[in-house]
Amino acid sequence: MSFNENTRVKIPAILHLCRLGYKYLSLSNSKRHDETNIFTEIFNESITRINSDIPDIDTKRLLEDISLCLDNDDLGKVFYQMLTANSGLKIIDFKDFK
Repeated sequence: MSFNENTRVKIPAILHLCRLGYKYLSLSNSKRHDETNIFTEIFNESITRINSDIPDIDTKRLLEDISLCLDNDDLGKVFYQMLTANSGLKIIDFKDFK
């Protein structure tokens, strides 16, 4: 058996994360936003679940806003402020991480 990065690092890490409860997502079967590597279907579904009254157009706008924030040279400061904001749309539900 040859040892390389896949056998020594990637596959054991994937197996460990799956045992911890994470779900493996294959890149070949997924739709993702190229600039941010955000899985758009999962993002839209999750944002709709967290913000039950949000229209589809606002989820697309939120993805664009996140993309713009991540292009800044501020080391993620604006993105962090979006995550922890108490008003507006929630990106993370801090009361229920599921």
